[in-house]
Amino acid sequence: MGYLDISISYGSQRINRFLPDNRGIIRIIDAPDTQSGISDIPAALIKALENAVDSLPLFEMVKRNYPGSGKKVLLIADDNTRPNLHTRILYPHLLGYLIHNCGVKKEDLGILIASGTHRPPTEQEIRDSILGDEIFEEYRNQILIHNDQENLVDLGISTSNTPITINQDAYHACLLIPVTDSEYHYFAGLAGTVKQLFPGVAGRITTNTNHTRMFDIDLGFKSVCRLGNTAGNPVIADMKEMAQKVQEHTAVFCIDAIMDHDIITRINAGNIISLHELAGKQLQQRREIQVDRPADLVIISAGELGINLYQAGKAIHAAWNAARKPGGTILLLAPCQDGVGTEGYQESMQAVQGMDLGPAMDWIINNKCGLDTFRIGNQKPVDTLRILKSLGEGQIKILSEMDPVELKEVYRLDPLKEKGSPQQTLRDFLDQFLKVNPEALIYVLRDAGLYVVPDHQ
Repeated sequence: MGYLDISISYGSQRINRFLPDNRGIIRIIDAPDTQSGISDIPAALIKALENAVDSLPLFEMVKRNYPGSGKKVLLIADDNTRPNLHTRILYPHLLGYLIHNCGVKKEDLGILIASGTHRPPTEQEIRDSILGDEIFEEYRNQILIHNDQENLVDLGISTSNTPITINQDAYHACLLIPVTDSEYHYFAGLAGTVKQLFPGVAGRITTNTNHTRMFDIDLGFKSVCRLGNTAGNPVIADMKEMAQKVQEHTAVFCIDAIMDHDIITRINAGNIISLHELAGKQLQQRREIQVDRPADLVIISAGELGINLYQAGKAIHAAWNAARKPGGTILLLAPCQDGVGTEGYQESMQAVQGMDLGPAMDWIINNKCGLDTFRIGNQKPVDTLRILKSLGEGQIKILSEMDPVELKEVYRLDPLKEKGSPQQTLRDFLDQFLKVNPEALIYVLRDAGLYVVPDHQ
């Protein structure tokens, strides 16, 4: 039997020739090939910094806010649960620009890792997955890691009654420079820009309270809390308001990259809220893919998100949009070498173990998703359970390094039977699937940031 010359990532591995030839209808779903227009990254970065959106240029922001010594100009970087390709590309040029063009003394520069509610990254993860060797070695004594329960400043409450708490080092910087890459997000609509402040460097009480805005007792999530949507979305509206509150005290200059196929195709800089709006417009043509109908099977790689089950859930959500019909099947590729990822996710799924899907979702929303009960991770079971309600029990398959019994009994994911190598395991599953469904429509989705929109569902 022959296999198609199609490849997909599984953690750091690349798997090829796993789909049987001459069976089923196979479609590769990729982001469009967007022409970058950027041939020189340093020049494009400087152009963005000097032609800022709704802001003074970075040089003027430094001149206005940096006293010449003794005050921190603080850059913010994503943590190791994000790809950080943009970080490793832009930081060397940005730090050089701040020193040589803006006159910031090297000892007054700092880098804050926006770990949100995640565990702190290890030194090796900061070196390998966030900053790269050169910047890590040069600035290793100037790196700070956010802790969402310590070293916080209280800024009052938002109009939605969210307590606003933020990292004290960020708040007291003379200039704060979030360096982000914008992507679609499964309930906030967009990730990047303001999300690097909230929840990136926010206190846990802020994040927990903000995230309760997404839930709906009947639907699981409010209909406006979905991939790519910010209109009427109470989660992102709250984050934007809190970001504005920070700017009333601390000067903020954001740098935001738009990535296509792991290449920076746009660099935007300036006002963090304006960049959020701009990213939404620029991403729509890059991330929304129209198809004529939902697939029978969606094979999706979690890519960098496959570090743990919590992060890999974003890939499940992306695949769901492409397979949203009774009997639709999702096949997730995610090693999950760090295990589950959050205690809230684990404890909630354990609490409803053995319950039917509907009662399980209702129980979690009623007991784990209120203002006094929510913990980060509690939203993931709600998303998983509502997806299973629409597809059917057992319709989320997974290739992973996690314990298959735990995956099936606790997390309601159906692990593939291990057949030696990941390639052989995939081949075996797909051979069996196509024997039962020889005319199946199969989408291969290699980017978990895409929003696949079927015309008919």
